[in-house]
Amino acid sequence: MTAISETESLCPVCLRVLPARIVREGDEILLCRDCPEHGPSREAIWRGQPDFESWRRPKAPASGVRSHRPGERGCPYDCGLCPEHAQHPCTVLLEISQRCDLVCPVCYASSGRPGAGDLDLDLLSGWLPLIRSEAGQVVLQISGGEPTLHPGLEELVAQAARLFPAVQLNTNGLRLAREPDLARRLREAGLAWVFLQFDSLRDETLLALRGRAMAREKLAAVEALEKAGMPTVLVPTVAKGVNDQELGELVRFGVGRPLVRGLHFQPMTSSGRNGLQGAEARLTLPELLTELGRQTGGDVDVGQAFPPGCEHERCSFHLRFRRLADGRLVPRPGSEGQCCGGAPPKTTPVPSGPAETAAGRDRAVDIILRSWRPGGDREPTAPAGAIPMARRAPDAFDEFIDRAARESFSLTAMAFQDAWTVDLARLRGCCVHVFSPPDRFVPFCAMNLTSALGQPLYRG
Repeated sequence: MTAISETESLCPVCLRVLPARIVREGDEILLCRDCPEHGPSREAIWRGQPDFESWRRPKAPASGVRSHRPGERGCPYDCGLCPEHAQHPCTVLLEISQRCDLVCPVCYASSGRPGAGDLDLDLLSGWLPLIRSEAGQVVLQISGGEPTLHPGLEELVAQAARLFPAVQLNTNGLRLAREPDLARRLREAGLAWVFLQFDSLRDETLLALRGRAMAREKLAAVEALEKAGMPTVLVPTVAKGVNDQELGELVRFGVGRPLVRGLHFQPMTSSGRNGLQGAEARLTLPELLTELGRQTGGDVDVGQAFPPGCEHERCSFHLRFRRLADGRLVPRPGSEGQCCGGAPPKTTPVPSGPAETAAGRDRAVDIILRSWRPGGDREPTAPAGAIPMARRAPDAFDEFIDRAARESFSLTAMAFQDAWTVDLARLRGCCVHVFSPPDRFVPFCAMNLTSALGQPLYRG
């Protein structure tokens, strides 16, 4: 066993802050700590290639991150944000409902409980300007529960589109399948794109992960989004032994759908309501990359993947492609301008000092909006305070942008942390925050952190 570095973590049982060590044992990288009450804990956080110590994206901590809570108890107990937090938000989640038309065995938010309801539309409308003023030029993700069940969703999207550079919907797609015209109405309201829960094309897999055989409904949701001209990112939760052998099939499906702009994989974590607890269901980022390469016949090259430039380097990977007419994927090099993207490991890192962090966030949001906007004759809605652009007829540059968006395809993954894998250095670098009323912004992994005994740190 070889020591690599020291950090801080939590006891998975009592969530006490503990000193922790990152060590190498064979081809595994382990996070190790020892609780005086509950004993030692060690969890694999990295297996395989690319090598853990080569996966680097140097980035100075951001200065001037607005704190909303005094640092009284220390990280992670003062989230909201506390003075220890070192990154500006690039995405803020607004959870508008705890209702859900599924009761998934693997729901990090434990949504769909009896008696769950919707938040009042007037209340939500009042929070939008607060989020905009406190978080800045962020992507607003409307989430839940299942946000499409909220009766005021279309009005909320329209209000948000006047304040934020991009509004995204995180949905299981069932209402889109039942009510195909909803996608068109949401696009007309100003929705920029959809994150669609899409774990599998097979009923038996969906039954295991979501408690319901609904492959036809998932396909119907994709078709409704296509008909509406709505850019879509497919979001598979990946559990070892359940759907980790379906990754190539999912990629091929996405590549064949022009309005599917990519897949965003989320390896299983043990948070919230999770019937697949423990390391046996978890894939590390390099394992996921290796499987993508194997199942796509080498089209996905581990060497082309690059670490993020926004969140902590060990939180995600990014692969960018140009999608050819015959369905082949041609790799594109990494770019600092890509959302949360960074320089490929083998290139000279792009400097990212404190003064550049917020600017890089704004640049990433702008590129997303230009690349993923629906296209056609509707201009993106300028956020409040922006300099209005002159109206003009579509020209060759517009056609180039639309074509580039159709040809662009990305494969990304986000390794969310749970009580077994949480590293406070990673948590302090989080740029995906959940708005927690009345005025808090809680890092996503902290919001959903749940102990081995089922006790949440924040949620509920």
